[in-house]
Amino acid sequence: MTNQMNNQAEKETGLPDEQQVVDYLMENPDFFLQNSLLLNDLEIPHEAGAAVSLVERQVSVLRERNKHFEEKLREMVDAVHDNQRLHVSLHRLAVNLFDADSLDDILGVVDDELRHKLGTDFVYFRLHSDDIVASNDEHTYVEKDDAVLQAFSILIEKNRIQCGHFTQEQVIQLFMDDANEVASAALIPVSNEGVYGLIALGSKDEQRYHAGMGTDFLSSLADLIGAAMQRVSAS
Repeated sequence: MTNQMNNQAEKETGLPDEQQVVDYLMENPDFFLQNSLLLNDLEIPHEAGAAVSLVERQVSVLRERNKHFEEKLREMVDAVHDNQRLHVSLHRLAVNLFDADSLDDILGVVDDELRHKLGTDFVYFRLHSDDIVASNDEHTYVEKDDAVLQAFSILIEKNRIQCGHFTQEQVIQLFMDDANEVASAALIPVSNEGVYGLIALGSKDEQRYHAGMGTDFLSSLADLIGAAMQRVSAS
């Protein structure tokens, strides 16, 4: 009702109504360039209640936009650096695996790369090998009917990498004494000639491994390990 009264009053006085002002400014975007002194006099109510000049408001908006773009740019740069680091890691791993001449050597190279070069908090191998007797440490080399391998048999058989959060029971099975420190994990299945099992990666950071993350690096890692195991088995 008030707007109608204002519009009626504007018509009676010959002044443009609100929409006419808006239309005019849209059609003349350089209006404030030609009338720059107005920018200091116009005031816009702030969310906190104080009034600020149009210039101050524009500067504030631009600062927020710049902050947003700077954050996006920083994320992109971090992603590029991370991809470069992983690329270098895969190249280094491939070179070192080429010199490995036994399954023990392969696991040693993988463990060193993941834990010491990439900073993975926990790396556990749980493998069955036709040529190696089960170890006494309850992981690394296990019997074919090992309960943990049976529990993850579908994942291994489908050769499907799994990342994210697991049940507390699964985390205990996979990481044993370190289970209480594992906040997220990734499982890499191993199914090659004579070797069957899992490589479990654990992190203290709950965001390090999550269900929606890309697995290109882990897939490439699995391919390199599989190729090395096949070469060793054939020799």
